[in-house]
Amino acid sequence: MVEGVLSNLIGNAIKYIGEGPDKRVRVRARPEDGTVRVEVVDTGPGVPFALRERVFDPYVRASSSSIPGLGLGLATVRRLVETHGGRVGVDAAPGGGSRFWIELPKAARA
Repeated sequence: MVEGVLSNLIGNAIKYIGEGPDKRVRVRARPEDGTVRVEVVDTGPGVPFALRERVFDPYVRASSSSIPGLGLGLATVRRLVETHGGRVGVDAAPGGGSRFWIELPKAARA
């Protein structure tokens, strides 16, 4: 499950990074209170503020996007993460770009 979610988020970051001179995608994970937060941060154009609440809905895509796709990848990410008790989101990355994140509950100790 996590592999598929990260593959989608990283693939989207690469796909939509644009033509700017600084093309970077960074993935990081850190523990938080009872959860693990994983972030995929890119230096692309970012997700417009008005679209951030809806970008995880099925078939929602930026109206200006000429990149092929159906708008189902992020909806699938949300469904998978929420099915496992987690949360997803997106915000602006410091310095520009996007920061997509997931939070999943930590596994119980054996």
